Amino acid sequence: MLGLGNSITSGYTSFTLTDVYSLALWLKNNTGIQESTGTVVSWADSSGNGNNAAQGDISLRAVKYDGGLDFEETESDHYDLASAITVGEDEGFCFAIVLNQETDTNNTIFSKETNDVIQISNSEIKIITNAGGNATTSAVFDNNPFAASSGKMLVLVNRTAGESNVFTFFKNGTQITPNTTGSALEATGENPYGFDLNVIGTRPNVGSYFDGVIYELAFWNKSLTDVEIADVNGYLQEIHGL
Repeated sequence: MLGLGNSITSGYTSFTLTDVYSLALWLKNNTGIQESTGTVVSWADSSGNGNNAAQGDISLRAVKYDGGLDFEETESDHYDLASAITVGEDEGFCFAIVLNQETDTNNTIFSKETNDVIQISNSEIKIITNAGGNATTSAVFDNNPFAASSGKMLVLVNRTAGESNVFTFFKNGTQITPNTTGSALEATGENPYGFDLNVIGTRPNVGSYFDGVIYELAFWNKSLTDVEIADVNGYLQEIHGL
């Protein structure tokens, strides 16, 4: 396995995301995408958990684009997972997504209920957890790093386990730090309730549909180490030319 947080830079030819344990979902680029009548019926889960993303209604389906799925906000495109991903109270988690936003306001990546949501916009990553309560982590960044004009990008978010509330954010393999104005990362950002996720691309009862292309998407229901983050970032950057 290459990477491993050392000075090896010759590539990730033998590394794969399943090398990092607790991989709950992996919608892998150009892998397991089933099409019908020009739309994508399902995207197979490559994590080994069989948690496939599927949409039975043709009017709500995305179309395949460059090995991923092109979601249209105006067509309410979204997909249901076969089973919910569960993150326990004060537990860590990590997700990585390669995307290109066509518009960049409240694009929902994951959700389950109205208050179990992960969203991205031009300058913000928002994580709302519920399970009987309601806590919002809002990370606001300077200079709109996720704007639609930014093009294809890799975004990775990691939260360590426990109440210390340590979030780290990466764009194209480089750590970026939210600003202190507008961000809510302490009192309300501790994941004190846990949450479930089983929908991709919309927030139930609210909308906020994803608008753009998701090339690849992975979720771990544990926090990743620095070494694991470096490997995941390096692998996805290499695969997607980022």
